[in-house]
Amino acid sequence: MNAEYLRGVTIRPLRNGDAAVVQAVFDRMGPASRLARFNGAKNVLSAADLELLSRVDATHHVLVAWAAGEPIGIARLARDGRCAEVAFGIADAWQSRGVGRLLAERLGADARAAGVTEFRAEARGDNVRSHAIIARLQAA
Repeated sequence: MNAEYLRGVTIRPLRNGDAAVVQAVFDRMGPASRLARFNGAKNVLSAADLELLSRVDATHHVLVAWAAGEPIGIARLARDGRCAEVAFGIADAWQSRGVGRLLAERLGADARAAGVTEFRAEARGDNVRSHAIIARLQAA
C-alpha cells in the first residue's frame, strides 16, 4: 500500500441514517464501479436503497473514508451472529490507492472485536478487487 496516496484519508463511522454520505460516494462511482458494487447496473439509489445502506445499529456497521472533507469510500457489514456480509464502494478517483484495503482493515478489526469470525460477500467472478479484499479479511 502506498502511504503517500493515503495521506489525508481518515476513516469514521457513518451516523445512522446519514443517507447524504452514502449518496455522495455513490455519485463518485462510475458505471463500472456501480456494477462491481451492486452486481448489476444501478444508475440511481432509491429511497429504500438509501435507507438500507445508511442503516447503523447493533448488526449493521458502516465506515466511511474521507479526504479533503469529502466521502470517498464506504465499507459496510451486516452481522448475523459470528458471520458478517461485507460490501465496499470506492469513488473512482480513489480506486487502486489503498482506500479499500484501509477500510477492510478497520472494518475487519471492528468486526472481530464484536465477535465476528467469518466474512462473506457477493461479488461477480471478474471483480478481482473484491475477491482480494474478502480473502484478506478471511486470512487476518
